[in-house]
Formats: sequence, C-alpha cells, structure tokens
Amino acid sequence: MNACAMKPGLPFVTNMVLSRTPASEDNKKMTEFINSHEFSFDIDPAGKLISVVTNKSN
Repeated sequence: MNACAMKPGLPFVTNMVLSRTPASEDNKKMTEFINSHEFSFDIDPAGKLISVVTNKSN
C-alpha cells in the first residue's frame, strides 16, 4: 500500500466571515518545509510504516 500527502487544491468554503490571524514563525517554517519536500508512505510486509521525505525537484 502506498500513500501520498498533498495540499488541497480547492479553497475552504463557509457562510461565515472568517477572521484572519497572522501565522506563527513555526507555522511559516513548517509550511515552507512541506512545500519544498515530497512525502511518501508505505507499509512493509512486517507491518511497519516506512516514510520517505525527499527534496522536490523543480
């Protein structure tokens, strides 16, 4: 079994007005890391989770 983590392509939809708060420095660093790397997850025959994180090739 293989899985892939992807950011959603569609905006969040609501009827309410959402207030905007500034992102924390940790959140900015995490978002930058997620945007610059690719993530792959697999389960080996023994049932262990294998995760691979690689730099995105531009």
